[in-house]
Amino acid sequence: MLNEEIPWAIETSKEGERWRFFGKAWTRRGEPLIVHGAPRFLRYRCLEGEHEWSPPLERAGDEPMTLIDLDAGTRRDLWPEEQHAGLPVLLPGGEEGRLLRFDRSPEGDQWTWALEFRGLRRSE
Repeated sequence: MLNEEIPWAIETSKEGERWRFFGKAWTRRGEPLIVHGAPRFLRYRCLEGEHEWSPPLERAGDEPMTLIDLDAGTRRDLWPEEQHAGLPVLLPGGEEGRLLRFDRSPEGDQWTWALEFRGLRRSE
């Protein structure tokens, strides 16, 4: 199916040694994932089939969000911009939504953002 989403597990660590489950997210094929409030290190693995954990990706900035290129295995800390609208965002606690908008004041001291949450109940 073309619109099928891929499940990912995300783990985080303060020091890169002890890992804690952060949440589970779904992306479309080739789509990056935004993680809000990720600690210094994070790693991920695809839950579709047998996959190893990615190497630890270390924080490089002090921005509140992290963009993970799941195909390239890279992390970029950032403030979301217009081109990030529509991407999945994983929140601390494991909730995931799609970014509708992110607005930040020119001074950078105030921001407003909105996510859309959807659900799907699968029958057994």
